[in-house]
Amino acid sequence: MKRIIVALVLGFMIVSAASALAATPLGGLAVAVSPAGNTLAAAGDNRVLYVLSAGKLEVTNRIWLGVCIVELQFNKDGSTLLAEDTNGTIHLIDAKTWQVTKKLPKAEKMSIARNADLGAGLDPNYNGQVIRFVSLTDLSEKGKIVFAKDQKVAALGLDAKGERLGVLLESVNDDTEPKGAKPPADVKGLALDEFKMKNDGKTSLFMVFKVPSGEKVSEHKLYFSASIVGAKVLFQGENALVVNYSNLNAKIDPKGEITLFNLDNSFNYGLGFSADQAVLMSGGLSVGTYTKVDGLNMTKFEPDKLQGWPEYFKGFAVAGDGTAYGSTSAYRIVKIKPGGGFEKSVPVF
Repeated sequence: MKRIIVALVLGFMIVSAASALAATPLGGLAVAVSPAGNTLAAAGDNRVLYVLSAGKLEVTNRIWLGVCIVELQFNKDGSTLLAEDTNGTIHLIDAKTWQVTKKLPKAEKMSIARNADLGAGLDPNYNGQVIRFVSLTDLSEKGKIVFAKDQKVAALGLDAKGERLGVLLESVNDDTEPKGAKPPADVKGLALDEFKMKNDGKTSLFMVFKVPSGEKVSEHKLYFSASIVGAKVLFQGENALVVNYSNLNAKIDPKGEITLFNLDNSFNYGLGFSADQAVLMSGGLSVGTYTKVDGLNMTKFEPDKLQGWPEYFKGFAVAGDGTAYGSTSAYRIVKIKPGGGFEKSVPVF
């Protein structure tokens, strides 16, 4: 019952205050693992950066950042750590001194292609939103895409090579689409979700761009729309995947055809994937899913339980050997074995 109450409360908060919560932490940590796999970084709404040894999961350093962090990523050689705060500013942190060396404001929804040392961030400019491509080493600009004033980005994501960017726009009312039809009584599950979306009178646009030139290579009108917050885009070969807070996710093929799917946990409070986008991690209340992206093969895992208010996952990082680390609302790091088995958890303080 407590889990249901938490899901309802958090869901109501997100739906009722979407714009305010677009980059607001709901408690707990974000996490990143270095390319060498030996160092973890964790930070959250208490404004502290924690550095941990990945082997022992022990805190080796604590640094006061003074800002709430919602996303962490290392660059290609592990020399810098990028931290996105709740104002949509990216902080470039030297991974030796752990001091902030540069800041890039107006860079929300941070997505990185670590192996290409390239990142993307959204400037929600009222006169036309802008996605900028930047170096992960010094935040220098490499290119940009400017959208029309009425186009609002719901989700974005670079592919693993940093050659493509997928962008899903927020849904809009569309008079050409059906609205209000009652589903047949025997339609259940994903088929029912598809029916509802195809009959809600709304559509969205999904676009793929070349990086860093920003040249548009495809655009499709979809019946599918993303969650109000927390959606991410990654790639499965030529297909794009949109994964959502709501856990109603979409595989979009090059022709714009959609296959809906769920992951094996509840709401996706936490999402993350490996640098090569071969592994997708997701987590809800005390349960997570380790997904091999090629084929969407899923393994569910559960950490050891805590007493009191339920714990939920907030973020994930995946090392090169497939080991994953989940960060939680209880300020814990959960280590997950390659393939999806729970290994251990530690508190971070």
